[in-house]
Amino acid sequence: MQPIHEFMTSPVISIEAQATVETAARLMCEKKISSLLVKEGEEYVGIVTQSDFVKKLIVEGLSAKTTNVAAVMSKPILSQDQYIQRSEANEFMLRNHIKHLVVTQGKKILGVLTTENMVS
Repeated sequence: MQPIHEFMTSPVISIEAQATVETAARLMCEKKISSLLVKEGEEYVGIVTQSDFVKKLIVEGLSAKTTNVAAVMSKPILSQDQYIQRSEANEFMLRNHIKHLVVTQGKKILGVLTTENMVS
């Protein structure tokens, strides 16, 4: 039995929705992570990943210096309970075409599970 909380990255790193994509990318590089949860005030409203940057900035030709994180984030946040098994999480991620899954305990966000975490 391998619950996903054993593989997640914690604590969660977040950024405000109105921050620029450039600021988000710098934070992700600094923290050596591939995603950030996006907040408006105290509420989590989405997740932004490296692939969101590629899809929106490169493909659509947006500027990292002027584009807000809110414009490129994925929403809603998809999550699973910390005690589900790694195999269940993998199936959920494949079914939903995501590489980053928010791990929760009730309504509390504990961390983020990535496809890379599960392979390690």
